[in-house]
Amino acid sequence: MNTSRNPFVRFPEILFSTFLFVIAGMIWQSTKVSIDSDPMSLLESDKRHLETYERISSFLNNDTALVISIESDQIFTSTGLDHIRKISDAITSQDGLVDVKSLTHSYKPVRKGLAFKMVPFVPNAKLTEKQIASIREFSVTHPLVRNIMVSRDGKITLITATYKRDLRTSEQRKEFRNETENLLMPFSTPEFRIKVISLPFIQDELSNSFVYDLYFVLPTTGLCILIAVALTFRSLPCLLLILLSEALLTGALPGVLHLTGFSLTPYNILLLPLLAAINLTLLTHQLTALRNTNQSLSLDEKFDSMLKMVFLPSLFAALTTAIGLGSLTICEVSQVKKFGLAGALGIGTIFLWAFGPGLAFLRVGCRIWPSTLKNKASQRDEFGKKSFFAKLGKAAVYHRWISITLIVSIFISAIFAVNRLNIDIRAIHFLSPASHTRQMAEMIDDRMGGINVVQMDFKTDKPGGINQIEFLRKLQEVQNFAEDTGKFSSTYSYASLIAMMNSVWIGDNSGKLTLPSSKLTLNIFVLALKAMQYPFLQALSNEKQQTANLVLRTTDMPSGEFVSLLKSIESKATEMMPDNVSVSAEAGLHTLLKADKDIVDAQLGSLYITLSAMLVVMSLLWRSFVLGTIALITGLGPVAILTLIGAISQIPLNSVTVMVGALALGIGIDDAVHLVTHWLNARQNGCTKNQAIVLALEAKGPAILCTSLILISFSISLLWMSFPPVIHFGWLSAVAYTAALGSAIWILPSLLGTKKKT
Repeated sequence: MNTSRNPFVRFPEILFSTFLFVIAGMIWQSTKVSIDSDPMSLLESDKRHLETYERISSFLNNDTALVISIESDQIFTSTGLDHIRKISDAITSQDGLVDVKSLTHSYKPVRKGLAFKMVPFVPNAKLTEKQIASIREFSVTHPLVRNIMVSRDGKITLITATYKRDLRTSEQRKEFRNETENLLMPFSTPEFRIKVISLPFIQDELSNSFVYDLYFVLPTTGLCILIAVALTFRSLPCLLLILLSEALLTGALPGVLHLTGFSLTPYNILLLPLLAAINLTLLTHQLTALRNTNQSLSLDEKFDSMLKMVFLPSLFAALTTAIGLGSLTICEVSQVKKFGLAGALGIGTIFLWAFGPGLAFLRVGCRIWPSTLKNKASQRDEFGKKSFFAKLGKAAVYHRWISITLIVSIFISAIFAVNRLNIDIRAIHFLSPASHTRQMAEMIDDRMGGINVVQMDFKTDKPGGINQIEFLRKLQEVQNFAEDTGKFSSTYSYASLIAMMNSVWIGDNSGKLTLPSSKLTLNIFVLALKAMQYPFLQALSNEKQQTANLVLRTTDMPSGEFVSLLKSIESKATEMMPDNVSVSAEAGLHTLLKADKDIVDAQLGSLYITLSAMLVVMSLLWRSFVLGTIALITGLGPVAILTLIGAISQIPLNSVTVMVGALALGIGIDDAVHLVTHWLNARQNGCTKNQAIVLALEAKGPAILCTSLILISFSISLLWMSFPPVIHFGWLSAVAYTAALGSAIWILPSLLGTKKKT
């Protein structure tokens, strides 16, 4: 007679067959899932790079931009200029092209009587060496050409093309990329080295990299997990049951996430192997409990006994893990928030599977292969005196001073280490050093003036107020002060734009920009700029010309240094400007400081929420505040170790690595829940504290060891990924799970036991 109240145990064949259709539907949905590799998700947590991109994008009317770099010692030769012209002409044949800007396809203003005329930057004619030398000198010295179109050394030039083209699907992006690469291939030679960067290309590169990485990660993870499970159970039927159950769930999980509105991104793709590993931990606890039941019991009685032992601690362990993941939803970075929500949803799905259709599948499998539940372990004496875990438990209690010393020293060190954590987030570091995109971005940063652009606003008291000579002189003084710091590779302002027009007007080719002294001349320049729709006008002033902008450009640097630099310029500008002009770098400073604050708040906030919620959950489970506190102390150990490692290694605490702490705490508490629950049951059955420790470790130790190895295997497999934050996530989480294992089988028993004979 079936004694269990669980319908999936009482009617396993019927219910599993029914749910098999649901599972098949979810697996079908999984086939529709693709990786959303939108590069904007990488920029979201790096406000400096995001602002730079959005600023440039607004100047380009949000068209798709394609940037081609040409590196050569022959840029400023007849051959080089002809080569650039041919490339620019070839690009004009592409569908959807709006505009192309290059040395040969750009214009500059020249004076014609009392007006200006736009003429080609490089005339389309045979040029003398003297003319070419003059063009080169102008290009590498003029502030509105140097580092924008030509590098300081004159060996790199950029071609920028803009398109209005539908690139929403991966097929469209791939077609555009192949078309562009085939078009440029004949022009890429040893003498003229060509590189291309574009947002659709980055998206395509990210997607391909992830697919390529998974070919290495998944087999590695599977092999390591297979070895860990095989060594734990040493039973082929048992191994087959676990793998089949795992395959069904992991096949359905992407479909569940897809139907609930979550897409797979470079951030949350980590969830799939992580959730698969967590599912294996539940299966391991179930099978371990089944195999440890009295061999004389019937199959139904074994399942009933297993559920009484495993269900409640598994429920609370799932709750603590879901709390750890759910706490990430307080982060303002949407990808971290989505990771937390999707993770909590995944944990709920796993629990429902493990004690629903998965339990029915396990019940059917055990009926087909009765040998699954045969425990081949050698017989132990009363309290497992010959057992490894029994000896470990006794040693932990006897050497309790080691645990106390470790806890105190690690926690005190972690408190001091918190202020040394590296919260410098840079999107470029999300890409592999071998990435084509990263290499070109680093080239632009190193040789083209930098990839950080920030704006300082100077707002006058009325429209048109920036067109006052006195104002422009003050603005130029601020710009000169910024340049004199030596920290900025380039500075651009509305004043320098007017000064450039003045140089053209007076025929000054020295490269030294001076402002006009005449109000009438200034008005001519203003009208000319508007008539020509000069591209820099929009970048350096607003439409009403009430606000002028000072744009500062630097190479990539730590955010703290960057913020200090901006504050010093803002302070000096406020001091120099008249009272009717307000100075603000608030937009740039606010987003920079907010990015760092978001990460810190997410880490601290998720920690506070997780600790509070877990303490409540465990206190309710065990009806003991003391036991809940002990479990939290052991769970915090791995987090403290992560803090120390992060401070020492200076691994950036970005929107990927920030998730390790919450995961480590949530999953680390799982082991404590299983161990303490079993220890408490043994105590209620009349065992002493130390006897209960031995029984709890013998019952739960193998499962805890196996599940820890599974999670560590998953983490180590991430070291094969191409993306540095994911690699950091992998080895940090491996350290955290190793520390959690040590806390569960050494620290926790030492705190639960007593040296007194009880």
